Amino acid sequence: MFKTALRAAVISASLLAAIPAMAADDPVVAKVNGKSILQSEVLALRDEMAAQMPQIMSVPMERLLPGLTQQAVDNRILADAAKAAGMEKDPEVKKQLALIQDELIKRAFLSREVEKQVTDEDVRKVYDEQVASFVPEDEIHARHILLKTEDEAKAVISKLEGGADFAELAKSESTGPSGVSGGDLGFFTKDAMVPEFAEAAFAMKPGDVSKKPVQTQFGWHVIKVEETRKTEAPSFEDSKEQLRQQMAQAAMVDVMDGLRKKAKVEILVKEPEETPAGAAK
Repeated sequence: MFKTALRAAVISASLLAAIPAMAADDPVVAKVNGKSILQSEVLALRDEMAAQMPQIMSVPMERLLPGLTQQAVDNRILADAAKAAGMEKDPEVKKQLALIQDELIKRAFLSREVEKQVTDEDVRKVYDEQVASFVPEDEIHARHILLKTEDEAKAVISKLEGGADFAELAKSESTGPSGVSGGDLGFFTKDAMVPEFAEAAFAMKPGDVSKKPVQTQFGWHVIKVEETRKTEAPSFEDSKEQLRQQMAQAAMVDVMDGLRKKAKVEILVKEPEETPAGAAK
């Protein structure tokens, strides 16, 4: 428990200490024993807490600032007391500091190596290549009313043929989750739906309502096709962050593969032997 608490405290202190001062945009928010605490240290605390409580990022900073500042003050008081007690010389502390230093260094190194391989130009190039090979697909915008039995579905079709509004009937009759929105399924491609539903829907034209109920594993459907269109490639703005993340992951693998090839590694532990079938545990 001591090791866990110590590691958490040291990580927090080291992260705060690593924040560079920016005099113009980084005002002093408190002082402890004559040493300044900068606003950037408080922001780092918020970001650290957001890993456990993402909702904190939606709270206005002016509401968080007093409490976070007090936390930063307490952290500094605790760090000063620990130094005064000579904890920096404690063997366990030295061990934990070495681990933290290694962690920070390797993250910085890997981040820098990835940045070399994933530039804005690289991301744009991959996007252009993907767009060039993009093949548009047919997709339709449809509604449906889901019923438990074929007879119930036929009764709904009769009401529609008599002039009933499809969306209103879906709200009152459909057992599916889309019923509350008038049976609206939005746009979808053929492979996004179960085969029986997709075959029936894609054989229809805009404005058509199925003449016969369509049975799937979910029940009996009455379908209305609203409109059809071709899929379009997503814009660069909508794609670039996802592409960047994918490319960064691939770059990390490349970096590690290259480092492994250069390193002299000896694995001294053996793989566990498989227990013969039927042998006692």
